[in-house]
Amino acid sequence: MQASRLGGLFTTSRRRRALRGVLAAGGGALALGAGVAGAGAVAGCAAGGLALKLGVRVVPKTMQLPLRLELVNRGGAPCTLEGYPRVQLRSSSGALYAFSYREHGDAEVTARRPALVTLRPGGGAWVLLNKTPCIGNVDGRLARQVWLMAPGTTGFLRLPLGNIVLFDYCGAGDPGHTIDVSPLEPTAGATVAPANST
Repeated sequence: MQASRLGGLFTTSRRRRALRGVLAAGGGALALGAGVAGAGAVAGCAAGGLALKLGVRVVPKTMQLPLRLELVNRGGAPCTLEGYPRVQLRSSSGALYAFSYREHGDAEVTARRPALVTLRPGGGAWVLLNKTPCIGNVDGRLARQVWLMAPGTTGFLRLPLGNIVLFDYCGAGDPGHTIDVSPLEPTAGATVAPANST
C-alpha cells in the first residue's frame, strides 16, 4: 500500500514536471509568435527624415525633357513609401507654375502601377518627371525649383534646379503644359519606360 502511494506520488510529480514543461514551451512559442508577428513591420517614411536630390540623368528622347529625382532616407531605420508624389514646379522667386500633372506613362516615364518601396538608412526611392517643350511663347517663365511631397507625408521638400533642365511654362492647351509623373520606384532604372531603361 505504501509502495502504491509512493508510486502515485512519483507519477503525480512527473505529471507536474511535464505540465510545467508544456507551459514553458507554450509560453516560448507564444513569445516567438509575437516576435514573428512584429517582424518586418516597417513604418512609413516621414517628411522630416527624407532628403530630395537630383537623380541619375536620363538621356532624353527627341522633344522630351525628363528629370529624375531621388528621395533619400536620412534616418537610422528603414521606412516605406508607396504611390505618386505631389509635385510643384516654381520660379526662382518661388512663384507657382500651374502645370497639369498626370500620373501616367509616356515616352520616358514608366506606366507601372505603384508598389511599396522600402528605403534602408541612406537608401533612396526614385521618381521621374517628363514634359515636352512648350510650343507657344513662354515669356521667359522657367522652373527653377521643384517642390515634392512624398506620398503619405505632409510638407514639401524643396530642390533648386538652376539650369539642370529647361522646364518652360506654358498654359493649358499647349502640349508642354502637362507633366507626366512616375510612381516612386526602388531603382533609378525602374522609373523609365521599358524602351528607355537607362
